Amino acid sequence: MRGLCFASGPRALFLVRGPQDHGAVTSCRIRGHRYTVSMTSSTNSTERDPQDARDPREDLPSFLREPDRVDKILYASLMVVAVYGFALIPFRAVLLLEHTFLHTWLSGSNLSVLILAAKNPDRPWFLAFVVVVAALSTIKFMPLFYWMGKKWGPEFITMSFGGYPPRWFKKMEAFIYRRIDVSLFASFVPFSPIPATIVVGIGGIARAKGWLVGLYLFAFAVMLKCFYLYLGITFGPSIQSSLETIDKYVMYITLALIAWMFLSIWWKNSKKAAK
Repeated sequence: MRGLCFASGPRALFLVRGPQDHGAVTSCRIRGHRYTVSMTSSTNSTERDPQDARDPREDLPSFLREPDRVDKILYASLMVVAVYGFALIPFRAVLLLEHTFLHTWLSGSNLSVLILAAKNPDRPWFLAFVVVVAALSTIKFMPLFYWMGKKWGPEFITMSFGGYPPRWFKKMEAFIYRRIDVSLFASFVPFSPIPATIVVGIGGIARAKGWLVGLYLFAFAVMLKCFYLYLGITFGPSIQSSLETIDKYVMYITLALIAWMFLSIWWKNSKKAAK
């Protein structure tokens, strides 16, 4: 489309046809005065915002953008682990109080070890069996996280934190890579904020020996269960009623924490998309 240029001077008005080029400049002379006017085309721009044209899959980790057969198996297994964990939540209170050993076998719960120790202080062989079962149940999915770390690399760790690694991890990341053994021990300290799954995943990334990581896991899990075994034998009868009261609200607290986690991830992703 050809542009139009209006040039005006004393007692005169001329219409000058400009060039066809978008954004060109048209000049005209009126009574010895030269006027230059920038031209803009009336045609609407059809250019798209580069962000709108970007493939949304680019935000996904590489193992989800172009997964191979092993990636699909690992990711499906991760979903099964997540469903398994969620499926136990509604039955946690009933299993813990009425079917304590079954709960130990299914989840490796520290609290269930404590309760069994409180109820069976005079059965040492049974309690030793409980400790072994609880330790194995606690680490039963750890080989999966090791192989995911080994196959997917640092992207797996970033995905595990919802794309936003916490401050403690940023400060300790280099140390965890150097000392898998100490980091695993720290993750099994009661009320530790360090997830053992993250440390195991980093062990896979760092190509640590799988059997050695497994040995550390079992040893530290047994130590943790023995700690709760001691608490149960020593203080069990006196804290039994308190545990029952607390556990009434365990499910609600757990669901609230899960909801908060998803809301936090959604909020951060919304802010990122808005930018």
